[in-house]
Amino acid sequence: MTPGNPAVLSGTWFVVQTSLPLWRTRQNPSVTYAPLPDGRVVDTVRFTQRGRPGLIVGLDRPLPGGGWEWRGISLLTRFTPSRWQVAHAADSWAITVFARTPFTPAGLDVYARTPSLTAAQQTEVEAVLTTLPIAQPYLRDLFFPVHDEQKS
Repeated sequence: MTPGNPAVLSGTWFVVQTSLPLWRTRQNPSVTYAPLPDGRVVDTVRFTQRGRPGLIVGLDRPLPGGGWEWRGISLLTRFTPSRWQVAHAADSWAITVFARTPFTPAGLDVYARTPSLTAAQQTEVEAVLTTLPIAQPYLRDLFFPVHDEQKS
């Protein structure tokens, strides 16, 4: 798979491992990507927090050198862009890396098409993470966000 291709992102991904602190207080994190004909991607983040559903919607535009720039569509998120990239993509999981913003540290997410990885998939992810130079700064901070039976 080509990580920069919007079709790789299409559909729903669950955040199954992350270094981003915001997922410590939110459960059932998922991201749904819907590519648009002009190359941009609608990005919908869903989660629960204290039992209440949360939703953040943004628009990703491809960057000339690779990667993406996200901008939220709400007034609170519109003026805080976030740059990110797909560092590795497999059929059922992917690794994304995010640059620092004024409100969030730089970090890494491992996405999967299901709320958890199989043992074999986790072994594959760990093998890739240890050899992926861009992932190295985040490895010591990785944790597994909570996913329960409730769909996010």
